[in-house]
Order: sequence, then C-alpha cells, then structure tokens
Amino acid sequence: MDEAIRQAEERIEFVATDADSMRAYFNHLMFLPDMTSYKNTARREGLAEGRAEGRTEGLAEGLAEGRAEANLEIARKMKARGRPLEEIAEDTGLSQEVIETL
Repeated sequence: MDEAIRQAEERIEFVATDADSMRAYFNHLMFLPDMTSYKNTARREGLAEGRAEGRTEGLAEGLAEGRAEANLEIARKMKARGRPLEEIAEDTGLSQEVIETL
C-alpha cells in the first residue's frame, strides 16, 4: 500500500511541477472542437468548389457536344443538297473524311 501511495505522490508531483505541459494539454483539448469545425468548413467549401467546377466542366462538355451534333446535322443537310465537300468542311469545321461518312 505504501508503494502505491508513493507512486501516486510522484505522479501528482510530476503533474503539479510541469504546469507548462498541463497548460499546453488543456489548450490542445480546448482547440480540438475549433479544429474539427475548421476541417468541416474546409470540407464543405471544397465540396462546393468541386461541384461548381464539375458543373462548369459538364456545361462546357455539353456545349461542345451540342455544337458537334449541330455541325454534323448542317453537314448532312448541305451534303443532301449537293454542296461540294470542301465547302461543307469549310462551313462546319468537319473534315472531308467525316463528311463522306454521313
């Protein structure tokens, strides 16, 4: 029993004499909720930014696909009217090889 009391007293002394360590430990404990909040905020902002970029990239891809489809449709109509391949290629930006396959 005396040994257990002696060890407890040593531990109490260590804690009591190392006030800077205790202060740092309690500051750390107090900072944890703030850190969690900062991480959650950064995560939400990152997700929002990623979604916005995804929408922008998706929109750009959709517009490009729409333009390509429109150019193909114009090329089909011009080809059906008997326009020269060179003229169709110049007006639509499509290659003559692509136009020939239409």
